[in-house]
Amino acid sequence: MDQSMQAALCATPIQRTEETMTGTNGRAPLEASAELVRTYSAVVNAITANVLNAQAGFEWLSAQPPNLEEVRRSLDNIANDGKRAGEVIVRLRSLMEKVPTVDGALGP
Repeated sequence: MDQSMQAALCATPIQRTEETMTGTNGRAPLEASAELVRTYSAVVNAITANVLNAQAGFEWLSAQPPNLEEVRRSLDNIANDGKRAGEVIVRLRSLMEKVPTVDGALGP
């Protein structure tokens, strides 16, 4: 029997719980969960900004005469916010892979 298997068998329930609570990266689940919430919030903010910029673009197009410079600005903001949302989603995925799951809990 190798050493890692012996260590797992000899670990007390308290030691196993502590290992589960800190995870492999040394962060407590509450800290990791807070980071996930912050990252998720950033995605929601970027998507909300996209909706608002699209609405503004429609308003500028509806103006008489249409303000094409403002429409361009709105479209530029939509592109930038979409790129930011994509970057945040990549970060969210990487965080989800690092968060330890408790037995019986659904993973990402």
